[in-house]
Amino acid sequence: MGRPGGWTVIDVLGSRDARWNGPGQAVLGERTAKALGLKAGQEATVRFADGESVGLRVARVLPDDPARGDFVVARDLVRLHDPAALTDDVFVPGADRPAELVPGTALHDALQYALDDYDTDAELTEGLAAVLIVIAVGYSAIAIANGMAVAAHGRRRDFAVMRSAGGTVRQLLLLSVGETSSIVAVGALLGVLVALPPLVAMASGLSQVTSVDVGLHLSAGTVAGAILGSLLLAVTAGVAVTWRTVRRDAS
Repeated sequence: MGRPGGWTVIDVLGSRDARWNGPGQAVLGERTAKALGLKAGQEATVRFADGESVGLRVARVLPDDPARGDFVVARDLVRLHDPAALTDDVFVPGADRPAELVPGTALHDALQYALDDYDTDAELTEGLAAVLIVIAVGYSAIAIANGMAVAAHGRRRDFAVMRSAGGTVRQLLLLSVGETSSIVAVGALLGVLVALPPLVAMASGLSQVTSVDVGLHLSAGTVAGAILGSLLLAVTAGVAVTWRTVRRDAS
């Protein structure tokens, strides 16, 4: 539509509602009227998709309402200049639901439609979270195995001293298991403590935005699985390298 300083692209909604479809008139939401610098009673020039310009009078400026639209004119005016203008969704009261549907349309209950849409988003979000968790745990597993192998290999001189002092292979392996378990336990504790404050902050932020009590929910199974998996991998890597080092020194 035309305005001082140039043209502005806006979405114009055509309506059959008797409150909004006055010929040559437009009803604006407060936000749109403020952005366009228009007030009730002023004239505005609107250029439609076919390139033709039409002068419209701002009949009313009302509080913003997504169900009504930000810039509403008569439906016949929109279809006159843009016959292909269609809407994806039509909301009707339950008492006025059609008995028959034309081909290509579907009738949905508003609540069930919203729940189905939410379920789809939740499923996609959970899938993405699962992929990210697998990637993170995979890289962590590689780092753990490599770190424990390097640490065990670097202690080969300590193992040799322990062997010369009478330590058996079994004792050295148990020592490796104990040390590795302690390291994993401390790392898991620190990891949980580091992750909790941001999660609590996110839950608090969501509670303030949505005005709904949002609590902190942790999947005990996922956390326990990650810790036990890391422990098993670290112990396996440490024991394997310790075993090879001790056997090689013994031979």
